[in-house]
Amino acid sequence: MVAWHRSRRADIVLRATGLLLCWVSYTAISRLVAMHVPPQKAGVLAYGIAAVGFMAASAGSALTLLGHHFFDEIEVSARWRGRPDLNVFSPSEGSIAMDIPEPAMLVVGRDIDGDWTVRESAGMLLGRFSSAQAAQRFAEAERRGRTSISVAMSAGTPRRIEGRLSLVCDRTLKGSMARG
Repeated sequence: MVAWHRSRRADIVLRATGLLLCWVSYTAISRLVAMHVPPQKAGVLAYGIAAVGFMAASAGSALTLLGHHFFDEIEVSARWRGRPDLNVFSPSEGSIAMDIPEPAMLVVGRDIDGDWTVRESAGMLLGRFSSAQAAQRFAEAERRGRTSISVAMSAGTPRRIEGRLSLVCDRTLKGSMARG
């Protein structure tokens, strides 16, 4: 197939089209400014003119500056190309950006509200469950295949303060101190 855009004539036509699109953008934006539409009252027409102005300015500036180079192929880094036989990102193959160490222990326990939780040894919450069995199954599933991780049950639940808490304002505090 012949690369039609490689000729000098095509380069001139592409750059002229870019200049035409820049002129269309200038015209659209100047008409939009002349309409004196406050942002709160902008309707479909104002947004349409703004979209035409933006798109024409974007495409026009790219065509004017690049000309026939607009269609050049670029080489993608090996990091972003991936393997040809693998079309899906697989984090198990090793991620350069995320070198997070595996937790040493998963702790199954209860939180203040009485829900069952699974946390890493560092304290990060992995999941909240309605029963101990569900939390234990989740922890075992997370551990599966990784022998360096152990699962432990928490010794108890944190104490919850019952009742309502209220903040004492300064006047009440001063009054009680003056009486006492």
